[in-house]
Amino acid sequence: MNEASESPRFRGLGGSLRRFADSMIELLETRMEILSLEWAEERANLTRLLLVVFAILVCLQLALVFGLLFLLLVVGEQNRVAVLGIAALVLVMGAGGGALWLRFWLKRRSPMFETTIAELRKDREWIRGRVRGRS
Repeated sequence: MNEASESPRFRGLGGSLRRFADSMIELLETRMEILSLEWAEERANLTRLLLVVFAILVCLQLALVFGLLFLLLVVGEQNRVAVLGIAALVLVMGAGGGALWLRFWLKRRSPMFETTIAELRKDREWIRGRVRGRS
């Protein structure tokens, strides 16, 4: 833009500062919008995860109770203690496997606010490049 086409409000040092402030506010607004979107996604993911985990746990507990009752009624009196021991071992192994899977999944998933952090890093590098380029 040349000086003739600029409004009087954006001329001179004050105008430069206003344009700079306007650009920074626009940049901050964009980053906050990205953060807001990511926050909503993470909240939805967490809610979904908790609901599914709760439903799984309730169903699993009921299935285990009824399954153990069934086994105890089916086997003879002399084998009931062995059935309970084996069932307890299987349940502990299943819980351990589930815990290992959950740990693996949590380590593998992308970090929260990954896009926002990447954009802020790009902004920082752009500013550093602009500042170094003028020096």
